[in-house]
Amino acid sequence: MSRSNNELPVFQPPKRYPSCGSWFMTAVGVMSLWACSGEAAFHRETPSGGLVTFSVQSEADIFSSAGRRDALHMMHEKCPSGIRIMKEGELPKVSKAADRAWGAQLGTDRLWGIEFICK
Repeated sequence: MSRSNNELPVFQPPKRYPSCGSWFMTAVGVMSLWACSGEAAFHRETPSGGLVTFSVQSEADIFSSAGRRDALHMMHEKCPSGIRIMKEGELPKVSKAADRAWGAQLGTDRLWGIEFICK
C-alpha cells in the first residue's frame, strides 16, 4: 500500500526516558560500590609489606575506626602468614609551612599510616 499525499502520518509515541526509579536505582548501585571500596588504601606497597593509610577525625577514633579495620584486613590479605607492624602514626598532608598558611582550608581529616612487613 502506498501512501497518498492526503494521508496523515502514523502516530509515533514519544521516546521514553528512564523513570526516576531507574535513576534512583543506578545512584544506589554506584553508592554501594563506593561504600564497598573501603576506607583504607595502600600508600606504598612492596613485595614484603607496605604502608597502609586511612583517614581519622580525632585521636579517639584511631583504634576503633572502620578505616583501621580495613587497613588490618588489607595487611592480613597481603600477608596470610602474619604481619609485623614497624611504625604507626599520623602522616603530614602537606608541608608545615603550607599547613600554617592554609590550615583552615585543608579540613579536619587527618591521615594515619601503618607501616608493616610480612612474617
